[in-house]
Amino acid sequence: MQSQSPEFMPPPEPRPEVAPPPAAPFVPDPALDGEPEGATEPFAPPSDAWRRVSPKLATVRRISMSIWAFIFFVPASVAAWFVIPPGEPVRWLAVVWLALGVAWWVWRWIRARRYVASYGWARREKDLCIVGGLWFRNLEIVPFGRMQVVKVSSGPLLRAFGLSNVELVTASAATNGVIPGLPADEAKALRDLIIELSDAEGSGL
Repeated sequence: MQSQSPEFMPPPEPRPEVAPPPAAPFVPDPALDGEPEGATEPFAPPSDAWRRVSPKLATVRRISMSIWAFIFFVPASVAAWFVIPPGEPVRWLAVVWLALGVAWWVWRWIRARRYVASYGWARREKDLCIVGGLWFRNLEIVPFGRMQVVKVSSGPLLRAFGLSNVELVTASAATNGVIPGLPADEAKALRDLIIELSDAEGSGL
């Protein structure tokens, strides 16, 4: 009995590759345009491109500060109140310590908004300006030609609010800079822009 030859099956036609849709261009939040609070000379070099950090950073700082205040003040006060026998004058130090903690917490809670509002950054032709601080104002001007590393970092709280920090590392530690609390999309766009401008200036990031 002769075996029948199997029928010839043509190879399947390759499926055409579907290109992923192009990413939408980044559009900076216009609400963050403008100089930061208290940005006056000599801490605000002339620039039309000043940007503020996200006001959500104030909420992040308040949550973080509240956690640390609870850990630092509440357990010690409660433990001292129950461990020290009643009638001992030093027992009231627990109440004083807790009151100091509450006062410190209220002060930091109010200060968080102004602290965040004091931060801003501006890109100029050859460098990047970063300004911030309340009692001690600080202006950092980082030349693009000296940048070596651009770091984007974000802890659990920052990620929960969609924020990131951008750290600029240069050949000299004295000229490093950090822009805190940028929206994640803006941090990514700034990272790519700094790399492009640093390559143009010859630093070769």
